[in-house]
Amino acid sequence: MEWADVKELHFITPIENVLSIMKYGILSHRLSKQLPHDSVAMQEIQDRRRNKKIPGTDKYIHDHANLYFDAHNATLSKLRSRNNEICILQVSPEILDLRGVIISDRNAASDWARFYPAQEGLAAIDKDLVYAFSWKHPNNKYEEMEHYNTPRN
Repeated sequence: MEWADVKELHFITPIENVLSIMKYGILSHRLSKQLPHDSVAMQEIQDRRRNKKIPGTDKYIHDHANLYFDAHNATLSKLRSRNNEICILQVSPEILDLRGVIISDRNAASDWARFYPAQEGLAAIDKDLVYAFSWKHPNNKYEEMEHYNTPRN
């Protein structure tokens, strides 16, 4: 993927959090615990991410805010029952230029995820997988697993 391919990034959140986000910004999982909020985070995924350290840094996944290249992903699909309660915030891709931004080459909770500084990370991503219409591959379970774990975050 190249910089020009990223038109916006996405943050999935309950609508009731928007005022807090306008005041404090999009916070990391760890910092958000300090404020009252509703969460769309799946506990099993957060359990996997909790102690996952980003190689080459002293930071953990929960020390970063989680944005998606494309919010039309497995997370959003699992939240369908909450469609009337959630929203997708669009974030400028200029955020990728900020110091300390990390990109994973697939879902950050995956055991196979690799992490890169933003400039290197974009080159490691297959934009056709990220922006594909669907991650379902009914005739090839390996492709489906690989696609499902492609970085939409």
